[in-house]
Amino acid sequence: MSAPVYPSSGEVSPGQPTASSQYNNLRKDALTLGAAPEDARTIGQFFARFISGVRLEYLATNRLRIPFVTTNPPTLMINGYMCQASANVDLPAGCFSGLAATWYIFARRNPGSSSFTLEINTSPVEGTDQRLIGQCYWDGSNVSAASVNTYSAQGLGLPDYDSGWFAVADSNTYTKAHNLGQTPRLVVLLHATSSNPGVNDELVLVNTVSISFGVSCLGWNSTNIYAQSGTYSGYGTCLNMRRGSSSGYWRLQAWR
Repeated sequence: MSAPVYPSSGEVSPGQPTASSQYNNLRKDALTLGAAPEDARTIGQFFARFISGVRLEYLATNRLRIPFVTTNPPTLMINGYMCQASANVDLPAGCFSGLAATWYIFARRNPGSSSFTLEINTSPVEGTDQRLIGQCYWDGSNVSAASVNTYSAQGLGLPDYDSGWFAVADSNTYTKAHNLGQTPRLVVLLHATSSNPGVNDELVLVNTVSISFGVSCLGWNSTNIYAQSGTYSGYGTCLNMRRGSSSGYWRLQAWR
């Protein structure tokens, strides 16, 4: 089967009568991108469960948040309406109550607003102007941070920040601005013996040695990632069961 002709409608000159075929082609363009109705779902049907950029995060002891990211704003369809947040979307305090239970998290469309809010219920059934987006576990006092689950979440994906390989030595602090606009949820530090490691070169996760014991060397906030090499000769840039080093190259990767 060949691809549908799109657009199937044509331009109309001023004063020219509009034939029914022209109207029907315009309608077909708008609804199914030129495809015959029996061959395609309508755009509204196709995007009815669309969701992008929505990720639930644990916030304090009894709250949740969907963080706003400028380059990937939280966007979803709710009951046929296209909704998009322009700031963090927070669940208000005091919404959880009662005995331990699984709670379901909904995005709610509010008339007069193109954004959405969050609400929760112990039932997973969607109500009018609600969209089920995740769940979490309430132990009777607090939300379990590890239980917060976003149904639409994809795999880890490519890092949102990548420093590339840079040379390192003992007894130094390396500061890298990640420009993520928020504190990363995951930071990984790799060590290589070359600034351009090949596909068969072994990369290792980094710990370092200060004085005579191994320590973690990473810290980060909403602006920078800090990586500090150790002071112990031979192991200041890498202490790993696979190898030790006092030089080499580091690479920082971070995810929102």
